[in-house]
Amino acid sequence: MKNSSPPSSNVSPLNSPSSSLLEPVFRRMIDGKEDPLLLVMALVAALRPDRAAKQGEAIRSWREMNRLLAANRDFREGVRNTLLELFARREQRRLYTEAGLLPNSGFFSELRRRLGQKLLPETADENDLRDCVHIIFATHRDASWLLEIPVEERVAFWERLELGELRDHPLFGALLSPLLDSVVILTLRIAAMGVEPELLRIHPRLAGGESPFIALSVEASRFVGRYRRSLAAPELEAEDERHLLVLLEQCREAVTRAHQSAASRGTSMTLTFLVVRLSQHLERLELLLRLLAIRFTPEPWDELAERWSAFLRDALIGERRRTSILSLGSELLSIMALRVTENAGRTGEHYIAVDRSEWLSLWRAAAGAGLLIPLMALLKIACASLSLPILSRGLLNGLIYAAGFVVIHLCHFTIATKQPAMTAATIAGTITQTRGRLRDVERLTRLMMDTFRSQFAAIAGNVLTALLVATSLAMMAHLVSGHNLLGDEKARHLLHELHPLEGGALFYAAVAGVWLFVAGLVSGYVDNLAAYSRTGDRVARLPWLCRIIGPHRAKVAGSYLDRNLGGLTGNIFFGFMLGLTPAMGIALGLPLDIRHVAFASANLGYALVTLGFGDDVITLLRACAGVGIIGAVNLAVSFTLALWVAMRSRGANFSGTIPLLPELWRRFRVSPRRFFVPEK
Repeated sequence: MKNSSPPSSNVSPLNSPSSSLLEPVFRRMIDGKEDPLLLVMALVAALRPDRAAKQGEAIRSWREMNRLLAANRDFREGVRNTLLELFARREQRRLYTEAGLLPNSGFFSELRRRLGQKLLPETADENDLRDCVHIIFATHRDASWLLEIPVEERVAFWERLELGELRDHPLFGALLSPLLDSVVILTLRIAAMGVEPELLRIHPRLAGGESPFIALSVEASRFVGRYRRSLAAPELEAEDERHLLVLLEQCREAVTRAHQSAASRGTSMTLTFLVVRLSQHLERLELLLRLLAIRFTPEPWDELAERWSAFLRDALIGERRRTSILSLGSELLSIMALRVTENAGRTGEHYIAVDRSEWLSLWRAAAGAGLLIPLMALLKIACASLSLPILSRGLLNGLIYAAGFVVIHLCHFTIATKQPAMTAATIAGTITQTRGRLRDVERLTRLMMDTFRSQFAAIAGNVLTALLVATSLAMMAHLVSGHNLLGDEKARHLLHELHPLEGGALFYAAVAGVWLFVAGLVSGYVDNLAAYSRTGDRVARLPWLCRIIGPHRAKVAGSYLDRNLGGLTGNIFFGFMLGLTPAMGIALGLPLDIRHVAFASANLGYALVTLGFGDDVITLLRACAGVGIIGAVNLAVSFTLALWVAMRSRGANFSGTIPLLPELWRRFRVSPRRFFVPEK
């Protein structure tokens, strides 16, 4: 076995508070006269931090445990034998085949089960290893402190136990038999999932030829049978698991192809749930095969320790959350997000300019939207003078926004604040993580630079054009009629709305950012629904539509809806939310309003001309700064929410992206211009 030096710790062996708790437990394990379940419970209790403990106490205790195990061979043997006894004397199959995996029941069935569990908890079976997890990790805080332990510290614990010596232990066979049974159980479930109608619909080749999922189940049964015979008769040739791993990789490729097909043909909640669950079972099966293979092959023990540690962590955390209603809702959110963000990610690719020509195209598209936004702002200002009920005014404002956004979409123009909800999904799709470590930092860094540069071009095109057009319209109206478009009081009110620190402008900008994020989800959801239900083909075959405009035009209309239904729906939704939010705030007595950077810049232009560019300079500068801050909040809120959902749907996390930040800062210091203007 590879010898690993214990991790460094600032805690001295003499004054460590953990040593006084851990050493008595280790000595009881060496004695070996107690139930191993009680001993493991005592060990976890010694590691479990106090409610009032400082953050990091769990890590310090874990490191102290690793130090003690590295320094004392008797402690290592005692812990290893205790854990082996715990596993060998209890039913293990449910831990391997169910813990940490999505259940085969639907969301609402699982919700009813968990509600019943909250009202009348089930009795834990001490003879079932899966239930022992709940007995050992008995408090609701256990999941949180377990998550604090770094990967390398968890792996180091299993390395200290010298797992290679288990092969000569008399109870080693009691570990192998449940593992073999679990392989068969998992492959049978995988085969059943592999022939589900929803999967065959998007991957017809699985039904037409030999399914790798069924072949995997057949080969697994042969592998397990030969493995058992080799245990009874050691002179038989050792079973090779490599053919099983090849079939398992073919199953993974089939899942990947199904996932890619679903991205273009649409997916359902059932299919998304099935694909995620199937992927989880394939990962679990590979882990069990790797564990079984160490009996015959010189598997690197540090890799074994890493795999075993990852499995136990996921299984323990999953079991601790098995009765959590909040965790179930979180899983549903991840599945729904994966269903929606795939479509948003494909749309987001069109908003990221890689070269100079694409960057200039974004400028032109943003400037086109900037031409129309001042007209929408002027219409909204005019409608504010009408004596309408609150709800009617909100609906009218929403109609103005929605109609304007639809026209902008039809003209292929771009509103900068809608980009983050789309580009975030593209970035999350590029983030590939393995065991919490980010890969392909170079590619992701380039993507982030391209995204920032594209976002800058779009927002600058919107704001500068809207400001220029609004100023020009106000000046022309004054020259033609001799009157300003706005009164002085209204102009000062508009400037006050842009104050970054007064009137709640930042909060209202955040509200607009939330609606931008939700509009992106709505757009992705409708795009997916249109692809899944084949809306375009069905529209093209409507008999009454074919009679009115002809079959060819009906086909063109259906094709257009296929490509644009999500974008149109998202724009309409966003427009009505912008119009109705202030009305809802007034009706409910809540501080609700919106601040959108493009409309803020148009309002600034109208107010400047009305006041003759001669109002208090400080007020004007404050309003200009307010426009910039409102834009930053719009983008930050929508992008952060969209990126969080997109990363959550793919199982990635923000902590794994930390290596990206120094690289971005280094490139900004070397060449800041690259973040704003692409190379030729």
